[in-house]
Amino acid sequence: MKCAYNLNEFELEIYKRLSEFGPVRADDLARIVGKERSTVYRILQKLMSCGISYRETRSLGRGGYYHVYNAIDRSELRKRLEQCVENWHEKMNLALSKFGEDF
Repeated sequence: MKCAYNLNEFELEIYKRLSEFGPVRADDLARIVGKERSTVYRILQKLMSCGISYRETRSLGRGGYYHVYNAIDRSELRKRLEQCVENWHEKMNLALSKFGEDF
């Protein structure tokens, strides 16, 4: 997962915490992991851009709204990772079949 989505250890930890605690607000997640909200928010943005987390908007009773974040289901993540590996495998086979042609 780190390789497929170019995640570091802490970004992977945020995904795991989302899986465990989600849906959760960014500030609550920041308290859980002991980091600044802005740091956690940037990671959440990255996870969403990778397609492995998502944001929902919730309404407040008196007007207004807030966002909660959640991780995609692990079975869906597995499907995406399997597809990533298959795509990589196809590209490598193609590159190997042309190996030597480029020299």
